[in-house]
Amino acid sequence: MKRCLTILSALLLLLGCFSAASAEPVIPEEIRQYFANHGLGDAAVTATAQLSGHGNNDCCFVLIRTAKSVNILYCFKEKTGEGWVHSFHTDAAVPQGKNAVTIYLADSMNDWATDKTYKGPLLVIGQYDEYGEQIMLFTAYQLSSSGKWNIRRIWSYVGYDSMELSDGKITYYKSLESSQEAGTAYGTYQRDLRYLSLSSIPKTLKAARERLTSAPAIPASSELAAQEIQFTGGKKYNVYSAPDSRSMRGGNGKAAVSTNGWIQVFGREEDWILIQYSIDSQHYRFGYISAKSLPKKASVPDLRFNQAPAQTAVSVNVTDDPLYSRSVLTTLPTGTDVTWLASMGEWAYIEYRDCRGFVPTTSLVFGQTVPTQQAFYTYVAGDGKEYPLFEITRMYEDVNHHVYAVAGRFERIEEDADGIPYGVYADGGAIRVYTFASDFSASMLGSMTSDDLNNMPVPDLYQWYVQCYLEGAVPENGLTYLYDLPVEQRESANVSFWFVTTRIELNRNNEIRHMEYEYVPWG
Repeated sequence: MKRCLTILSALLLLLGCFSAASAEPVIPEEIRQYFANHGLGDAAVTATAQLSGHGNNDCCFVLIRTAKSVNILYCFKEKTGEGWVHSFHTDAAVPQGKNAVTIYLADSMNDWATDKTYKGPLLVIGQYDEYGEQIMLFTAYQLSSSGKWNIRRIWSYVGYDSMELSDGKITYYKSLESSQEAGTAYGTYQRDLRYLSLSSIPKTLKAARERLTSAPAIPASSELAAQEIQFTGGKKYNVYSAPDSRSMRGGNGKAAVSTNGWIQVFGREEDWILIQYSIDSQHYRFGYISAKSLPKKASVPDLRFNQAPAQTAVSVNVTDDPLYSRSVLTTLPTGTDVTWLASMGEWAYIEYRDCRGFVPTTSLVFGQTVPTQQAFYTYVAGDGKEYPLFEITRMYEDVNHHVYAVAGRFERIEEDADGIPYGVYADGGAIRVYTFASDFSASMLGSMTSDDLNNMPVPDLYQWYVQCYLEGAVPENGLTYLYDLPVEQRESANVSFWFVTTRIELNRNNEIRHMEYEYVPWG
């Protein structure tokens, strides 16, 4: 370990031409006065570094430790007639704790592990061990042509992998002493020293691949057009599903966006802007934040919506993440009046009361009335208990695979002592057969491979089952039904039809007029 610590400390010797902390840091009087005026007169100046000969980028860095032991890095720029003027300061990009921290400025830096040379100016921040002898964490920031100090390299013995950082990607190395790459993670993240939080940098390749994302391409047919805006970093804003702080809010009421990642902006509605951002690599979110969050020079067009009345043709989930997770924001029953605002590919952006979100366009109807409630049949057993679910165990079809009847049993959901749901069948699981009415209709699960569990109109039950449950693979000898087999064969036989849980509406002739898929947690 001693050898490794010595190697990391030797990084300082590989810096080209640098100015660093002295035993007794000396800073200009106007900077001392600034600290005094801002209640930091008792702070200890622990290191200074000054950049000269770079025009408008000339600056003086001052590292202080406050009376409460917080390390803060200040940047001052010299202004004619005013002397050194505060430019920015940060404690998020500086290692915290009791160990000593120092800063260096370098004209260039040779990466001893990869043999790469980084042109300066570079600002290096190093954190020592508890004895103040060896560098344990070493971060380097490179001055860009636009005057930003962007993080470029991290070496560490305190939890961070060795990594090289650039716009849109982070490359990780197998070890601190290795030039062999472990892999690269791609995505947008904050690099600017002014706004970067060191703790937000993924410490490992695995974490980076889970967290880093890039702004997605919006479907070409979309009426919503996105522009990516660079917000002031280091901020966090509450996100609402509609342009109203009283509207529904995702994330269990805690939805918020950090400006350290990418943010797509779709437009402005009064004091709000519609955005999309990422939560992680598997989950994005649309929502509204205050227009006050926009950078001063940002130009954002007004949102122009269709405002067309529509109704849900089926029970449907509303999502604020149509392009990825399709996580459920709320569920709208059949016949719900909504306002269609815009289209985005196969999705419709709608408004319902205090909520805006996306539903499949196929789940909506326009210019016609849908019954607001289906008169679903509930079976009442001899013991007086109600059984609202009808579990289909068999479908009857003609030679053309047209389903004309189903067999099944009535069911209810109960919970055990631990709150775990389970099914209870009426009359010991007695099977009943129902034929379909001449005006039969069905609203069934759209897909078994997605997480949204949205229903869709289904004209053909047989074809629907083959596509939804069997991924289009038609059994050579037709469907094999679990409940057609003897009990002793049910666990070992290769069946293609287990059960489908529904709610059914019966007409006066005791025929099924309408059927709707119903999710059960064990199915």
